[in-house]
Parts: sequence; C-alpha cells; structure tokens
Amino acid sequence: MKPNVLFITIDSLRYDKIFDSKKSSLIPNINKLMKNGISFTQTISSADVTGTSLGSLFTSSFPFRSGITLFTPDSETNTFFKILNDNGYNVYTLFPDSAFFLTITKNLKENDPYAYNKRENWIQLFGGLGNRIIDKLDNKLSEPWVYYMHLMDLHVPFTIPAEFDLEKFGKTNHDRMISAIDFWIGKFLEKINLNNTLIVISSDHGDYDLHRTNPVSHPKGNSILKFGKKLFPFLEPLIVKFYFAYQNLKIKKELNLLKNTHTEREMAALSGRGSKHLFDETIRIPLIFSGYGIDSNKKINQMVRQVDIFPTIAHILEIPFDANSIDGQSLLPLISNNDLDELPTYVETGSKYIKNTPNPKVNGKIIGIRTSKYKYWRSRNDPGKNVALYDLINDPLEEKNIASENNSLVIKMEKILQDLKKGSVEIIRKQFSKDEEKIIEDELKKLGYI
Repeated sequence: MKPNVLFITIDSLRYDKIFDSKKSSLIPNINKLMKNGISFTQTISSADVTGTSLGSLFTSSFPFRSGITLFTPDSETNTFFKILNDNGYNVYTLFPDSAFFLTITKNLKENDPYAYNKRENWIQLFGGLGNRIIDKLDNKLSEPWVYYMHLMDLHVPFTIPAEFDLEKFGKTNHDRMISAIDFWIGKFLEKINLNNTLIVISSDHGDYDLHRTNPVSHPKGNSILKFGKKLFPFLEPLIVKFYFAYQNLKIKKELNLLKNTHTEREMAALSGRGSKHLFDETIRIPLIFSGYGIDSNKKINQMVRQVDIFPTIAHILEIPFDANSIDGQSLLPLISNNDLDELPTYVETGSKYIKNTPNPKVNGKIIGIRTSKYKYWRSRNDPGKNVALYDLINDPLEEKNIASENNSLVIKMEKILQDLKKGSVEIIRKQFSKDEEKIIEDELKKLGYI
C-alpha cells in the first residue's frame, strides 16, 4: 500500500515561533514530530503574502514563472496536487473559501472550503473546524490519500480559546494561539497511522509581531461604501475609487503620527507585509518532515526554499515529475545525509491593494534574492531604487543596510537575480474581465477591505 500524506500549512507562522529555544508557546505535539523527524530551520518562502507564496508552493515555481498571485489564480495550472492525483493519489484539501483557493483547486474532486467571508465569522479550529477535520480523518479518506489543509487560526485578527488564554501557554496572544493550534495537531495525529503517513508542517509566509492598533478595515467606512453603492449604483466605480483613496490616506496619516515614537524598523512592521521590505520575519518559515520515509532525527540549517517542498514529497512517495519544468529540487539527499548544493532563492513582496482601475496592481513593489550569506532586494521596476543588502552572517537581524558601500556585491546579487529569471517571461495582467473584477471584489470583501 502506498503511504499517505498529511500536509498542514499554518498561515503567518514564522520559523522562530517553532525553532527558537526562547519561544514561549507550548507545542508538545510539534516538538514530538521534530524529535522523530527532520526540521529545516532556514526555509525561505517565495513571497510575503498568501496567494503568491502558496502559488509558488503548489507549483514548485517562482512567481515570475507561474504568474500566480492572490488575485491571479488559474485552475489550469499544473500543480503538484494534479501530479499526485494523476499518480493514483486521492487528494483532499481544506482551505478558506477565498477565490484563490477555490480557483486553483477547481479541478480537484475532494475540496472542503470553510467559511472565510467575514472575519468575525471565521470558522477556526475551536469553532468547529477541528472536529470537522477529525471527522474526515475517521475513515473518510480513501487510501492512498493526500490531505492538505491551510489553517487561518494564527492570521490576525484571531480569538484565543479561553482555556489557552493563560500565561503558561505563551507570553503573547500570538504565542498562545500557536499553543492552541498545536493542541489540535495532536488530536489529528491520534487519528492516523504514523508508520504509513508522511507528515509535513509548514507555513505560507511569516509575519511581524508589531501591528497597527487599528485594522485596515474601518466598519464605518465600509457601511458608507455599501450604502453608497446601493443608493447610487451607476456611480459604483467612482465610489469604490474614492473609498480606496480614503483608506490609503487614513493609513498614511496613521503611520505619519507614529513616526516620532517608532524606529525605522518598527515602522516597516507597522506598514505590514506587501510593502517595501522583505525581512526574514515575513519570509522565513518552519518546515518539518516526520513519519513515513523519515527514519532519523536532525535539524538541517542549510538554506532551502519553499519551492523544494513538493518535489521532496514526490521523491519520498516515488512519484515522477519533470524536474526541468520547475524551480524546486528534492531535499531527500539532505534528509538522507548526502550533500546537496545550496541554491539561491527568489523572493518578492505581494500586492496589498487592488485599486478600481483598468490596470490593477497584482504584483508587489519589491523583488530580490536570498542566500544563506546575503539578502538583496530592490524595486521591481527600477534596479536603482529601494536597494537593500544585508550580511546575514554578521547581521542576522538585518539591522544595517550595506548596499551603498558594497556596490560590487550588489552587482553580483543582481546578476544572480537576472540569471535566475533568464528565459522566463513575467506574466503581467493588463486588464481584467468583468467576471475577474467580481472575483477581485469578493476577495477584497473577504480580506476586510470592502
């Protein structure tokens, strides 16, 4: 019998929240998986937002090659889910019911989207989703199966279950929520045969600890927008355009007021992901392999990439795939104590806003390269703007931008970036159809912008 696969990605989970010895959350179940498995402590996501990073994960291709962002999923994309399905696996997925997930998994038969329409109504693990997963694991999966789930419980805003809202579960609300998620992972593991199931735990991207006190979505503004669209439907494009301008001005004003009381690095965090920075908080993620095919326990500190995850799963399952058509490589040699060349990884910021124009911005502002020694980023459209270079060995916290005094190294990193993109054509969406605009609007509503 072929082995099964349980693959869990936890939205916004940073690497240090799992691997740092000073973490304050209690994660006995994840610790058990690490104790009996392989932990990759330096795994780098392709982007700092969900759609772009998961598009990269599912295809094992960098965003500039796949063309997938949160707003441009494609049901015809050749994902590894399809590869596994074509090789005899029953693929089951569980994810929030956003357009990105619904579209990219459209051709799969066993999708189980959960409510994600309004943040106050998110169905989180303690709100019934955990029991829904356990019910699925209770003999409702046809072997051999791959069960992929994307959990939103750590995505702000979140509600901490009362029983975990205690200091022993973490010093911060964020850490206490991680403890709560770990509790459910333990319940899931009780339902499966670890000897015949490969367990993979990871994330889509990281996140900052520091957030603005006021969320982007303002209920009063939302109500005015909805009322205006209902009362003056013929003015809807103008109303939406005005609303976005209003939101952006409000956010800029809020951030300007904070400049006097926060450092530049703190301001980057307050600006949030999808901005002009690619610090490791936002793109360094945990990666754990345990169970079937993993017969040793170790931590691997060599840098690996998010695009390497699915090729590794396929390799362990002995599923063939075209290695020449993807950017990722199997990490099985490292797992098997063999050498594997460390490859640089491409990184980019995502787009936070889609404005109501004929040319929506689906791509982020910043692109770059990360190796285990250096990180380099710059403006997507102008190599001379927003240039940053960090020495990750001597400055792991990325506190000093050394680009201005290391021009030769900047040139070298830019060449790596250009070589990586050589032969590819970046996919740019020039104009959306009415149906696509409707999908974008729905996505914005689910994200709390409308």
